[in-house]
Amino acid sequence: MNSLPANNPEWLIKKIIKKGGTISFYDYMNLVLNDPNNGYYGSGKANLGSKGDFVTAPSMSDDFAFFLSKQIYQWLIQVKSKSVSFDNLSVLEFGAGDGSLMSGLLHYLFIYNKQFFSNVSFIIIEPNKGMINKQKEKLEKYLNLGFNIMWRSLEELEDKSLNGVILANEVLDALPVERLINLKGKIYRQGVSLDKETGRLFFKEIKISKELEKSIVFAKENLNIYIPPKDAPEGWTTEWHTDNKSWLKAVYEKINNGILLVIDYAKEAKRYYSLSNNNGTLISYKNQKIIEDVFESPGNCDLTSHICIESLIYDSETLGFETMGIVKQGEALLLLGLAERLFEIQNELKDDISKALSRREALLRLVDPICLGDFKWFVFSKFKNKKIKIKSRCIS
Repeated sequence: MNSLPANNPEWLIKKIIKKGGTISFYDYMNLVLNDPNNGYYGSGKANLGSKGDFVTAPSMSDDFAFFLSKQIYQWLIQVKSKSVSFDNLSVLEFGAGDGSLMSGLLHYLFIYNKQFFSNVSFIIIEPNKGMINKQKEKLEKYLNLGFNIMWRSLEELEDKSLNGVILANEVLDALPVERLINLKGKIYRQGVSLDKETGRLFFKEIKISKELEKSIVFAKENLNIYIPPKDAPEGWTTEWHTDNKSWLKAVYEKINNGILLVIDYAKEAKRYYSLSNNNGTLISYKNQKIIEDVFESPGNCDLTSHICIESLIYDSETLGFETMGIVKQGEALLLLGLAERLFEIQNELKDDISKALSRREALLRLVDPICLGDFKWFVFSKFKNKKIKIKSRCIS
């Protein structure tokens, strides 16, 4: 029994006991992140930025939103010009965090083409009510300026109603995952159990479901992904993403003509499901530090895992998306003008060296392959007329 110490709150203990004392890791991750009263995101306690638990690209620098906005503007112009109808344009963001990215986007559009974007709807899909309050506070200025900003659930949108751009920045890595473990030549799910005497949480193997077993066989036959890999040691463990395809399907059904941009940490299958990567990619963040113990302070930390590149592309293309390209974030931002921006900062802030260095450091972290520069940008498209081709500045 792999026992790990944990500071378990009463609410979590009650929920695990109510389920019989053991829940799947998928259910554990869903609870500690999304419980509406106590989850890290669900309750709104998620604290992003340099003074929070972890940084995202939008929270680190306004420049990130500036560069991405240049690309979004280009896409919207093309979607409008190539659409056969006069449907309104939309920009939809999933899981908008504290609203930093949407705020930066609206600022860019207000400065560069206010008239054009007065007819654009801005939609935020945020399942966690606790985060909506933060977003509304961040975007209050633009609401007062008359921008059409709406908070909706995906179910509230009509099928084939979206014409424009859909953004998912660091969304898929926060979807709950199953954990699979190799024990005595067999694959089990990792469950999470509670020791009532000590109050500790511990991993406990539970029988794999038929649905999970089918998905593993499917990945082997269609993507050449072997779970576990050949000669995997006892205890080899990985994540298994069960919600990505259903999320992509739900998004696909809502798009009429448009672009889907997914930005996230991702690995190739040969690296993800390898012998060397014997404990997956799951990590927890708190106070700018990586916490190896995923049971530490549940509900007060972020939990995240990388996505598999081949699986995401396969799922997207089988639904009908066209893959326009994949690029590392560092390369995308350079193509969108980051080098020129560094030069501008040097000239603009030559009398304020401290501020110039701070801006420069933030920009360089966005392209640093050890930091955020290794994020992958996945650009997918869906058009009624499949012959339509869209240009993208962020893809070389």
